[in-house]
Amino acid sequence: MRLTGFHPIVVLVFAVFFAATAAAQLSPEYADWADGPAGFLLTKKEKKEWEKIATDAEAERFIELFWARRNPDPNAAFNAFRAEFEAKVRYADEHFGYAGRRGALSDRGRVLILMGRPEGAQTRGPQQNLPPVGSTGGGTDAVEGSTQVWFYDPAKLPAGFKAKGAQMFFMFYEEQPGTNNYILDRSNRQAFKGLAALNDAPDVHLLHPNLNQVPKPVSIAGAGPASPEHLEWIGREAPFNETVRVINGLGVTDDHSRPVWVHLELPADAPPLDAIAGRVSSPAGEVLSTFELSPTPLAGQYGKAYHLSIPLEPGSYAIDLVGAAGGAPLVTESFEIEVHEIPGEGPWMSPLELGISAEPNQEAKLGDPFSFGGWHLTPITGPDLTRAAEIVFFGFLVRPGLDNDGAIDLKARIRLSHDGKSLGRALTMPLETSKVIGDLHMYGNSITLSALPEAGAYEIEFEVMEGVSEISVDRALPLDITE
Repeated sequence: MRLTGFHPIVVLVFAVFFAATAAAQLSPEYADWADGPAGFLLTKKEKKEWEKIATDAEAERFIELFWARRNPDPNAAFNAFRAEFEAKVRYADEHFGYAGRRGALSDRGRVLILMGRPEGAQTRGPQQNLPPVGSTGGGTDAVEGSTQVWFYDPAKLPAGFKAKGAQMFFMFYEEQPGTNNYILDRSNRQAFKGLAALNDAPDVHLLHPNLNQVPKPVSIAGAGPASPEHLEWIGREAPFNETVRVINGLGVTDDHSRPVWVHLELPADAPPLDAIAGRVSSPAGEVLSTFELSPTPLAGQYGKAYHLSIPLEPGSYAIDLVGAAGGAPLVTESFEIEVHEIPGEGPWMSPLELGISAEPNQEAKLGDPFSFGGWHLTPITGPDLTRAAEIVFFGFLVRPGLDNDGAIDLKARIRLSHDGKSLGRALTMPLETSKVIGDLHMYGNSITLSALPEAGAYEIEFEVMEGVSEISVDRALPLDITE
């Protein structure tokens, strides 16, 4: 006897079972992802797609595409939208948390993430009368806890909001005095415009809804993707592989980000490069991004030099380069590098950069290769210098200590030795600093070698010290001085 009436229940039970089994296959890293701050950005369609995700691999692909669709330039390695999102999440967690709950998941956190920082805000303390929004007169409605009102200028919001009028606001009521749990008021008619914008925000921030594959981004702003032909040349033998001089390290973009700086110097008899192409890979060999550009040669210490700045997020990378001219590779270079973020707290100093010259360049942007506050450095790539030469040195410092006069106490100590013997006392000089942006400062100076007693082998040691915080950086440089 067939119990046909039970079939729908059986089907439902199996459907629930399989759905639960699929969800259980997600690791903790992904299982709760949509319940976190990024979930505020999910569109209705994306929410349905996420509910069907059954494996970590599918979740990883979904999340990569999720961020690529919101990247102002999906071909760029740096996702400005995601960086801003993460900054807002950090701020919300630090300021809006309550009773063990993440501040980024609060009502204020949601509004901050979806609408950005308000143009202005008003706060009223507990038991005070709140005047009507936009009014300068006294109010009549007493409140239990504090009240906050955030104001936005519709004209400054992304065009996708289609917001009109002179002002938009969000009102938050503290659930109980002193709890820091502020609830968004969804009943105030005057707040309807803001609530409508909040509802539209996920679709507004979806910049590339038709993007179905995550593009391999271009690592360098203004460059294009590397051609397959140039990528095939990477790692090959090339005419100038034995004579190329390469310096790579980490520069500074702001008070927390550090791009990879590359100085590529070919001998004077090398033809000018038509193109420099490259790729950035993970330690496992996954290609993360590529780039190709037409470079401008610079005067280096020994020949033609080329500078690159590759903005990358913190992590480990393998970078492969090829320089080409006349339809053939002239030089190939590969190196691995660890990108460290500048610490979020406390004083910090960048490694010391040494050069044979520094030219003023007021058009240089922060983060451009070997640029320090309007000065472009030509790095030292070998020990060969004359007594007529000078050595320039530059560096950055973040959140330096201040003395009793509110000044930065920065000094350089320079020691010189010849054939292993110290030459007199160390030279100590004060260093002036210039504020670049926020808590980021730079310094620079130079010394001449004209006072050296004779040609020969020398070693020069630089130490830069910040006196209040007692932090320092140092670097030694061998010299082979000729007349």
